Amino acid sequence: MKRSILAMLTAFALLQLACYKDKGNYDYHPLAKPEISNLDTFYNVFLGDTLVIQPTIKSTDPSAKFGYHWRIDIPAEARSIDLTGSPLNFIFSLQPGVYGVRLTVTDSSNGMKYFQQFKIAGRTQFSVGTLVLSQEGNTSQLSFVKPDSTVLSRIYQALHGSDLPGEPLQVIDLIKQFISPVPQLGYWVTFNGSNDGGVHLNTSTLLEMKTLRKNFFDVPAIAKPGYLETSQDGVLRGVINGKLYIGSWQTYYGSDIYGYFGVPAAGDYELYKRMAFNGVMPYFLGYDKNRKQFVAFTNFGSPAYIGTGYQVTNVTAFDPRNVQLDLLHFQQLNDNNCFAFGRSGDGALYEIQFSAAFKGFIELSPGYKRAFAQPALITPNTKWTGTKKEIFYFTSGDKIYRYNPLNQEFRPLTTDFGGKEVSMIKLADDENTLIAGVEGTIYFLDISTGKTGEILKRYTGIPGTPVDVTVKK
Repeated sequence: MKRSILAMLTAFALLQLACYKDKGNYDYHPLAKPEISNLDTFYNVFLGDTLVIQPTIKSTDPSAKFGYHWRIDIPAEARSIDLTGSPLNFIFSLQPGVYGVRLTVTDSSNGMKYFQQFKIAGRTQFSVGTLVLSQEGNTSQLSFVKPDSTVLSRIYQALHGSDLPGEPLQVIDLIKQFISPVPQLGYWVTFNGSNDGGVHLNTSTLLEMKTLRKNFFDVPAIAKPGYLETSQDGVLRGVINGKLYIGSWQTYYGSDIYGYFGVPAAGDYELYKRMAFNGVMPYFLGYDKNRKQFVAFTNFGSPAYIGTGYQVTNVTAFDPRNVQLDLLHFQQLNDNNCFAFGRSGDGALYEIQFSAAFKGFIELSPGYKRAFAQPALITPNTKWTGTKKEIFYFTSGDKIYRYNPLNQEFRPLTTDFGGKEVSMIKLADDENTLIAGVEGTIYFLDISTGKTGEILKRYTGIPGTPVDVTVKK
């Protein structure tokens, strides 16, 4: 027992001695962080040009010695380009698009690394501007309007040496959301004057990549498009040959087959050209133009046709399973309320409204079916569009009307189109701008709060009558 106590006392004495003799300096001296400047967050460079970036680095540490490493990420090719030294001299020869870059600054005096992130955008003359689809005689024409308002007319013809078929329908910019940098997936141009009703164009060169028929895994004999749109995955969805198709999105967006169509949602139906694609709920709505009834599709990864297998809260206003109208326009405005305009067998024009919800099942709640208050304003060439605030704009000859279904107010916009028939309308800029077209001209109209269609700008020199536009910023 005495030996144990003696050992403990000896160990304690040695520990005290060790602590007494340890006179090390434990004061913390923070490293001088360098100041990196002359470096932007975004650079534009045209294809073939040299991008030169020379950052400035200042440090209060006289012994600091810095090295530079640049990594340019190319996600579409699953690789990166690594460069060293300063300044960065990079001849841009990649596919046009936006690329993320990381600069690593290493202080070799202490091994510390400092990081800066920025982006470079490789561009061509088609990277920023407005693409206009118009009808000129029996052909569809594409024109590109540069930011300085210069119009490159008949650009498809100039690049390919041939015209597109007539009866133009849409020009659609494929946008894949929630990806940064945003990938350039191309434009689709659709038309009715052919059994192969569309072409897929490269965003930056406007050169054709494939046709609509070639966008199927099994190429059909005919591909007649209705109204198509881009999904949040950057693939086409909508009505083709009267059936619902959605492009494949379950693979990498840089794949050659990304966006290809498989088989349509199976079922005995033939759809009106336009559908309602709910942005947040797992269902889609369409209109069977033969049975003249609304039909539904569930969407749990892939669409499944359920026809009229939805629930209806009441049929007092009308029965969505027995509408009996030939539709002129159908649109869901705010992921809830749906509106449709159509004619009955006797030619009378009606307006119907209903809400849609998903409660583990699809539920439709009819609101009203009523005679349209100003049927004389609707012509065979009337174009429609509606806002999330449930305000409609429609064309009538050389005028555009604002229509509020809530109080059935009709108000003509103030723009004078010189007696020319309005051939198109389209919402832009978060629904504060209405783009309108008449023969030879595109107008941008102010429809923000308190405005009645005052002209913001216009582009002239468009061949034929505009049908659709898309703006690339």
